[in-house]
Amino acid sequence: MPHKYKIEKLEKLKNELKQYRSFIFTNYRGLNVEQITDLRNKLREKDAQYHVVKNRFVKRIFNEFGYEGLDGFLIEPTALAYFNSDITEIAKIIVKSADETNLEVKGGYSDGSIYSSEELLAISKLPSREVLIAQTVGLMNAPISGLVFTLSGVLSKFVRTLKAIEDKKQK
Repeated sequence: MPHKYKIEKLEKLKNELKQYRSFIFTNYRGLNVEQITDLRNKLREKDAQYHVVKNRFVKRIFNEFGYEGLDGFLIEPTALAYFNSDITEIAKIIVKSADETNLEVKGGYSDGSIYSSEELLAISKLPSREVLIAQTVGLMNAPISGLVFTLSGVLSKFVRTLKAIEDKKQK
């Protein structure tokens, strides 16, 4: 029979993870307290949490939530980043930290999609969602701006022609 404190810890973690839709799994072995604290602080600025978790607990919770295919990430010591914000922002922070320390990125899960460590590395190199939206709007706006510029050029040429005709008739 499980101990009462384990059941309470499991329920507490379950209630916390229930609030989030995206997760990045890391192996924190080799990081010192200062490095983990620094990473946690950077992630908190983006409204993300980063905690060392018990693999058995997380497997059980994710199975209850219906998240399948994540058991491969829950091997060896695991620290879990969980968040609701854009995955590119969090992936950038974690990948940068992995480059500077011994942190190992195992993989991730966001909105029903599972990402390998290589895919998270690629995602970390993408611009944020807001930047991509701004670029798309700019691209959609470019033909309209070109049309307005062309039409205003034609209109101003027509007005100059009329002015030239008026000046010629006045003479």
